[in-house]
Amino acid sequence: MKELKLDKKDLDILAELDLNSRNSINQIAKKLKLSKDGVNYRIKKLIDNKIITRFFIDIDISKLGLILNKVTFQFQNITKDKGEEIFNFLKEHPKVGWVVFCSGRWDALVVIYVKNLYEYESVIKEINEKYGHFIHAKEFISHPRYYVCSRKWLSKNPRPKISEIGGKKEVEKVDNVDINIIKLLAENARIPIIDIAAKTKISPSLVIRRIGNLEKKGIILNYRIGLNLPKLGKEFCKSFIYLQNITRRVEKEIIGYCLNHPKVTAVTTSIGAWELELEMEVKNFEEFFQVMTEIKTKFKDYIKNYEAIVITKEYGIDYGSILSEISPGI
Repeated sequence: MKELKLDKKDLDILAELDLNSRNSINQIAKKLKLSKDGVNYRIKKLIDNKIITRFFIDIDISKLGLILNKVTFQFQNITKDKGEEIFNFLKEHPKVGWVVFCSGRWDALVVIYVKNLYEYESVIKEINEKYGHFIHAKEFISHPRYYVCSRKWLSKNPRPKISEIGGKKEVEKVDNVDINIIKLLAENARIPIIDIAAKTKISPSLVIRRIGNLEKKGIILNYRIGLNLPKLGKEFCKSFIYLQNITRRVEKEIIGYCLNHPKVTAVTTSIGAWELELEMEVKNFEEFFQVMTEIKTKFKDYIKNYEAIVITKEYGIDYGSILSEISPGI
């Protein structure tokens, strides 16, 4: 895919949207000291050129009584058509929130949001029954906490915005109106208030209060953008890190260091084959290797080894079907 060259104004606008994609044209223009028409034109162009692929939200699914699990797959005897079939099956599954195909040891990663271990088991059995003869190996991973940070490579903002998903938190009560608002924002984080009001059949002022309450409760954490990384000359890489001699203090230090690294966009704690996962957006695999060497050297007493993959196909985080599984008033 041909890389598109963006100027500083484009990158600054992307950085502002990455920090809060619900910011208005006027807010962005004022912050960057640009004209409103200029900002509006550039955002439309970024969308038309498929640089911006979507506007979505970060949700703390633990506040809705859900837990985050993952299964990694290594396939066997699989054709391109069968791979497409499996990918489409997974992305349409009501309990699957994220699907990627990748190169490396693993061929696919699937994130599954469930209320308990038995729902997780049910999804895995369903996948096995349908496609088990194409699966050579798999790993089951649970993620107690997942940290997402704003893209530091878009700007030189010294304080990245970080969302923490999971952890030991109280489940919040939501009703059908709340769920519908979250769904609409998950589909398009920039949807106008008046449109949300029309679709939920409540007043615009009540929509604003509802959104504010969802933010205050920590259910809605941030408003973000999806980017077409190949068009920006970037690759999406992940590492699975095996730790040793780890304490809570050391784990916190490693997570903090990684979240502030200019190339890291997410850190996940894991229970399973490995203890930590990192996500990066880098120029190429060589740059990824350099970053991992730096991190491994700094924490040489605690990092035993790591595995790496490059994401080749992604179905972005989808909360729509998952939210349909939430019972109001939990």
